[in-house]
Amino acid sequence: MFFLNYILFILLILFVHVIALSTQSLSSKKYFFGVYVNEIIIEEDSKTKINKDFKRKLNISLFLSVIIYMILKSIFNLNIGVNIIISTTVYFVLFFFILKVEFKKVKDIKYDYLRKVKNNQIVHERVIVKEDEILHNQKKKIIKKFKILFGICLSISLISFLYVLINYKNMPDIIITHWGADGRPDGYSQKNIINVFFTNFLDVSMVLLFAVIAIGSILGNTYIDDSDLELNRKKAIKYLNGIGYSFFALTISIQSITTTLPIFMIKQKSIPVWLTLSSCIIPVIIIIPIIYFYLMLSNIKPKNKNMYTVENDDEKWIYGFIYYNKEDPKLMVEKRLGMGWNMNMAHPLGKFITFILIFLVVGSLLICFI
Repeated sequence: MFFLNYILFILLILFVHVIALSTQSLSSKKYFFGVYVNEIIIEEDSKTKINKDFKRKLNISLFLSVIIYMILKSIFNLNIGVNIIISTTVYFVLFFFILKVEFKKVKDIKYDYLRKVKNNQIVHERVIVKEDEILHNQKKKIIKKFKILFGICLSISLISFLYVLINYKNMPDIIITHWGADGRPDGYSQKNIINVFFTNFLDVSMVLLFAVIAIGSILGNTYIDDSDLELNRKKAIKYLNGIGYSFFALTISIQSITTTLPIFMIKQKSIPVWLTLSSCIIPVIIIIPIIYFYLMLSNIKPKNKNMYTVENDDEKWIYGFIYYNKEDPKLMVEKRLGMGWNMNMAHPLGKFITFILIFLVVGSLLICFI
């Protein structure tokens, strides 16, 4: 079991590391480390140097995260959940700090270039692009469908919550709060509202989060190339549906454990190994089609280099990965770094969701120490 914990962490952190290393590769070509570069020329040597520096720093971050995990496990003997949360949090903090540094480098290069060409070069006229109106109307039907599907997920979560609520008084004073990788109980705590209902709260929050991401991705502006408008419109509908169904499947796969865990807690029983494994493996597999559909959606975007949208303004992006635009009513916009969609942090709902995410991370850390 000792080595199994290490292997589980190494596999998880390596998976995260590979995705992080691919950040720029998975990004749109019009952005370089979060900076809009369609209107400028950056030498390939400079790009290569910045990329190498980014990957070198990221490899160091991986090494530090593994060392921290080993220290926590060997010296403080914390459980695997706490170790993974702390170590991966350290990795992500370093990752975002590195992105901030690289963003500043590229932004300085961009503004140096613009200053040099300002007086002796004609600036290309921007082509303002808006979302296709027919596609926009078709997306409304897709959104209605996924509101129903995620509503079903939320109903399942609420049924689990009600089951726990009804049985709360009959539960013993000491309850199971943690199960090992083999599904057997290995952690017990005093019965209280936090220990009993935290998994239910986590479950509901997860459903709402994935629903917002999925529906927000569909709702966000979808720009398509007009060279073959009808075909690209059909492809966009296909890929947007794929994103929605993939997130729905991801939600259900995680719910298989988050909605049943409270029931095993009430019954004071072990969790079947197949359920533990499937709830860990299946979500990872589902990430593959999510990545695929996001990539395919990016392939049908307008090819015009002078294309300009409301999201292209560098001043509306903090370090290239935090979108803050009070003038944009959209909750979700296309990411500059990696693929997928970002929340508009100036949107009231964006602020609320971020608060919930921070609360969940901090709450997860606290609950592990209770």
